[in-house]
Order: sequence, then structure tokens, then C-alpha cells
Amino acid sequence: MPATANVTVLDRAQLAAEGISTRWSTRLLRTLGSSGPLRKAEIASSSPIPAGSLYKVTGLLERAGAITRLPIPGSRRYELALTDAGRALDPVHAAAKSWADRHLVGRAALEAPEAIDDALGLFAIPHTGAVLVELVAGESLTVPQLAQRLPVPNNGILHHRLSVLAEQGLISRSGSPRAYRWAISEAGMHTGAMVRELSGWAERYLPSIAHPDPAARASSAALTSGTGAVVIAAPRPAAARTDAARLRRDTLRIHFSHAPGPQPPALLQSAAGPRR
Repeated sequence: MPATANVTVLDRAQLAAEGISTRWSTRLLRTLGSSGPLRKAEIASSSPIPAGSLYKVTGLLERAGAITRLPIPGSRRYELALTDAGRALDPVHAAAKSWADRHLVGRAALEAPEAIDDALGLFAIPHTGAVLVELVAGESLTVPQLAQRLPVPNNGILHHRLSVLAEQGLISRSGSPRAYRWAISEAGMHTGAMVRELSGWAERYLPSIAHPDPAARASSAALTSGTGAVVIAAPRPAAARTDAARLRRDTLRIHFSHAPGPQPPALLQSAAGPRR
């Protein structure tokens, strides 16, 4: 992503998730965190990470800046070690585990590191955050309605993405197959802490990600403190900027929360007014 790009909270969350949520990522990070620098052979012998997966996940975490190579003096070999960025992922992992323990589909069959990978990986799926933003105000929407609001190439791709999110429990659908209406679920409403921690980590440790342009709509993004909520400006593609959308563009604020119990949409309605 060019350094001059306008980057929103959701953009940062997705880019962070893409780099640190591959299966075995959390396991590798925890192994290095508890043992200190290790050679790959030592990691392979002391953890359940398959050898083939170890090389893949190592490369991804290196590119994300979470781990680095330390040359072994007098040898052509090296050890892997956590960087400051890797050590700073603890709050990200804590938020993901908290959400996974309550909401992740299939959590019972997973150990904690892999559950964290799967929870964070939901935001590596393109448009996850944007779909939740569009549905969080409490209004169920059809695929054509969502297509007008999201930069997805075609309805078939969008329907597939929605089906994946429904399988993971973040959204639900109702109606007939030809006219499904999609709505956010309680699990989707409670993803705020993950969004907040992923975005904050990316903003600090991924140098290729630009800060939002202060003049851009995304500049209204704000992270609340103490409540686990994240407030984000809802994105709007240019094709969907009707008069009503222009108004909502400047006023709508989206509230996700991981607090216990479902969150009412009153805050959204009071901020945005009735949707049209």
C-alpha cells in the first residue's frame, strides 16, 4: 500500500491480520516468547508445528516484522527471535482469545493458540470489517443493497463472503435463498476489541501503512478507552454516494463491543438518524 494512501481503522486491522493470523503463527510467537531465540530445528522438535508449515509461517511473520533472524557467531546458521513488534502482540492475542472463548465456531476442538489464529484470521478475509460496519446499525440488508455500499467486484463474490462470515457466526441470514437478508450477530457485535488491537498494532509497527489523512472521513475513527468498544467511520464506495449516503458519511459512527450481552443500536441511531 502506498505511503500516501488514506488508511482507515478497518484497513489497518485487515493488513495486520493478514500478516499474523496464519495457522501456527501464535504458536510460534509463544514458543519464541517463552524460550527465547531458537533455531528452526529446535522449534520443530519442541512444538507441534508441522515442518512444512513452519517455513511458511516463519516467512509471513518475518515480513510482518514480528520475528527476526539472529546470526549465530562462527556459523552460517541463525536463530529466530521475537522483535519488539512480536512482543507487542500480547494485547492482540488476549483480545482474540477472549472473543474466541465465547464466540468462535468450533472453539472446543482447538487449543488456545490455534483459536487465536482463527479468530484473527476472520479479519484477514477481505471486507469482513466493512460488512460488519454496514450491518451493525441493526438493519438487515440484501446482497444487492450491500453491493451498492461495498467495493466488491460482483454479487457472486459478495454472496460467498457473506456465506463464509455466516458459517463463522459473525452474521446471520433470513428469508428465502433468492432474497436472503443479512444481519449482524451478537458475535459480530463483540469483535471491537480485536479490531482496536489489530489496528493499533499495525499503526505502530507496520511502517508501510499510512496514517489516515486528517481531512479524510476516516479521520473520525476513534478508539474508546476502558469499554472495549471501537468507533469507526463507515466506508462508502464512490458509486454509492447518494444524497443520503453523503449525509451518513459524515455522521455515522459504528460501535462494536466485546462487553457481555448484546449491544443495542441506540447509539448508532442517535448518531446517524434513521437509515433510508
